[in-house]
Amino acid sequence: MNISITPNTTLEETQNIEAVADVLSKAFKGVPGDDYFVHKFNNIPLTVPLDEAKVKELRLGTVSFFKGQGAEIIQANNFDAVAIWQTPDVTITAGEVSDQGFNEKYIQMVKRAVRKVIPDEMKRYYLFMIGRDPNGVTKGSVRSIFEYYKNRADIENSAIYLESISEAAKSVYEYFGFKNYLTFQVGVGEVNSLGKQDPQGKGFTMYLMVYHKDADSVLNSLP
Repeated sequence: MNISITPNTTLEETQNIEAVADVLSKAFKGVPGDDYFVHKFNNIPLTVPLDEAKVKELRLGTVSFFKGQGAEIIQANNFDAVAIWQTPDVTITAGEVSDQGFNEKYIQMVKRAVRKVIPDEMKRYYLFMIGRDPNGVTKGSVRSIFEYYKNRADIENSAIYLESISEAAKSVYEYFGFKNYLTFQVGVGEVNSLGKQDPQGKGFTMYLMVYHKDADSVLNSLP
């Protein structure tokens, strides 16, 4: 069923997690930091190289996990773009990883920041991943995803939050009305700004971004 509210686009939930994993693998290929997160969230040492086939296999496992936990798996325009959403009525217990430093400096830190920015009584959506097939030719796919979920959030007076993995992605989210509430480094002492292994590396920059139709008056700034 087409749920898009954007003219000339199609948007629907999908059961085809293999196609979703394929699009995400293409979209994030070569993105600084992605390799780091694939290792961390799958409890694989950074010293173990991952080829494209293995990354796609791990990505499929991630999509399958979220699907099993009740996330909404969305595709736009025949898999031109895909996204994984946690909705306010679903609790996904992803848990933490074996690296306690990563848990403390990333997972727990982001959770604390979200609790401070978004009032406790406010419902929230979480965008875990969104990606567009770099070979896609259909316009408006990513827009259709954001417009649909922003509309839902507006009607419910809910917030949407996500973490941006790059400056380029941050600019896209800002275009769709998200604001940056926290700039932070990930992988310090493990990788460099490109996500490549480096024990002297300064890590790479990420952003905690939140959308609400009345953001300036209802969300809290961090010190």
